[in-house]
Formats: sequence, C-alpha cells, structure tokens
Amino acid sequence: MKTSILTILAYFVMCSVSYASDVYITQSGASLTANINQDGQDNQFGDGTTDVTLTGDNQTLDIDQVGSTNTIAASVVGATQELTINQTGNSNTSTVSVGSNSASADNSIIQTITGSSNTTTVNVGSSAATDDADIDIVATGDSNTITVNENSTATMLLTDKKVTSITAIGGSNTITSTHTGAADQDTTLHHTGSSSTFAITQGGANDGTVDMTTVGSGHAVTITMDD
Repeated sequence: MKTSILTILAYFVMCSVSYASDVYITQSGASLTANINQDGQDNQFGDGTTDVTLTGDNQTLDIDQVGSTNTIAASVVGATQELTINQTGNSNTSTVSVGSNSASADNSIIQTITGSSNTTTVNVGSSAATDDADIDIVATGDSNTITVNENSTATMLLTDKKVTSITAIGGSNTITSTHTGAADQDTTLHHTGSSSTFAITQGGANDGTVDMTTVGSGHAVTITMDD
C-alpha cells in the first residue's frame, strides 16, 4: 500500500499574554492518520489564506482545540474519510470541506463544539460527485452558527446513505442545513433553547426526511422540501 507523504509547516508564536501555534499541512497518499492537539487561544490549523489539504484514500483525521478564537480550515479529498473535530471554548471558527474539487466517497464527519459564539461550516461535495455522507454535529452553548452544505451527487444504492444529524443545546443559535443531489437527504435536528433560527433545505428526486425536535420559545423555522 502506498504510504502517505506528509509535509508539515508549523509556526509557534509566543508573547507575554498567550501562546499560539499555526499548523499547515499539505499531504498526498493513502492511509494517513493524523492527530492534532492545540491548547490556548489564537491557534490555527490552516486559515482562510492557506488551507490544510489532505489528498488520498482511507484518511483518519482527529483535531482537538481547547481555548478561544482558534481556527480550523481544512480540505480533504479521497475515498473513506473519517474526520473527528473537537473545539472547546468561545469564538472559535472551523471550515471543513470534503470532496470540494474531486470525487470522494464514504465520508464520516463528527464534530463536537462546546462554548458560545462559535462558527462552524461543513461542506461536502461542493463541486464533485460524493456519496455516503454521514455528518454528526453536537454543539453546547449559546449564539453558535452551524452551516452544513451537503451536495453529494452520487446516486444512493443499497446501504448508501446521506445523513446529517445536528444537536444544538443553548439559545440564540443559527443552524442552516442544505442538501441537493441524487436524493436520500436525511436531516435530524434536536435543539434545546430559545430564540434560535433554523433553515433546512432538501433536494428533489424523491427520498428526503426531516426529523426535528426543539424546546424553547421564539424560534424562526424554515423547511423547504422538493419532490
């Protein structure tokens, strides 16, 4: 089996107030396993200018950030991807894209967010055929913004599934879930809190299920489903 080629460029910046680390990875090859742990504030695993880019099949990526104002910006290409992301703290940002410019399959994205005023975006199949998109996000805190763009276009066969599950516990959260593509769009939303905004859009060509349970007052809910 071809092993991965891993290039890491890391900057560690120290000041009298805090410690921050910047990690940028560009890798190609199959069967990569990477564990990234960053503690403190203002840490970056990729950024808006230089994404982390991982290319290859059978990749396992585990990212843990503890602290506030941290950033994750990563792009993953290939089949059988497993991404686990944990951010604990406030005002953190993460953007993860899978299959954005090349076909990808068997995607599992598990994300846990603990804290308030965090912004999380997951893009699957933005411009290329993907399938088996399993997205699971759990957020605990207030004023979090969660956006899932699932555009896996491959036709679902047999046990293939596209599943998006979002649990947000807290108030004033904004959640957007968008599906298009070759049907089998499933979205489960479980929310506890008040004054939150939900917008769910499913694609057409049959299939498509939205299961929502929420507790609290003052919500704005929009669900759009096509045949």
